[in-house]
Amino acid sequence: QWQAALLETGYAPSTVNTCTAAANGLVVYCGHREFQVEKPLKCEYGIQPELTRNEYLRLLSTARILNKQQAYLLVKLFATTGLPLNDLHRLTVEAVVCGKITLSGSILHIPECLRLELLDYIQREGLSSGPVFVTRSGLKLRRTNVTKLIQSLCHDARVSEEKATPRCLKKLYQ
Repeated sequence: QWQAALLETGYAPSTVNTCTAAANGLVVYCGHREFQVEKPLKCEYGIQPELTRNEYLRLLSTARILNKQQAYLLVKLFATTGLPLNDLHRLTVEAVVCGKITLSGSILHIPECLRLELLDYIQREGLSSGPVFVTRSGLKLRRTNVTKLIQSLCHDARVSEEKATPRCLKKLYQ
């Protein structure tokens, strides 16, 4: 049931398997092997679609035209920094002011053009500290929210939804 709940939340099967492996370790340590999950989920590693530079530029211009500032900045952030989606919460007001994001084991520098746009966004949103991208209620954006925001541009930008993901944007950066 827990695996199904994680899948419904939007986690990939490989991520669910990682979580399950950790839980299995705890169950074994507690001496209750009978609660251990035996079979991992099947992971389908298909060919990841590639986002072209023109499609990326169409996503950006569509976000500007539709005045979707948050989606615009997210698209630009993933494509210009290669920031992993699970580290988005590390992009804080303080990190933008410093111009670098501290990741586990490395430092990611924010390009100056993006940094200036982020500072402008922070000022307009009235943020003083904490994560830059939050929901209306002030909670950090979840991975599914981020993907939906980016994919909301697809129809008008004439880009397939499979290509408008943080992973494809990161691949474009690489």
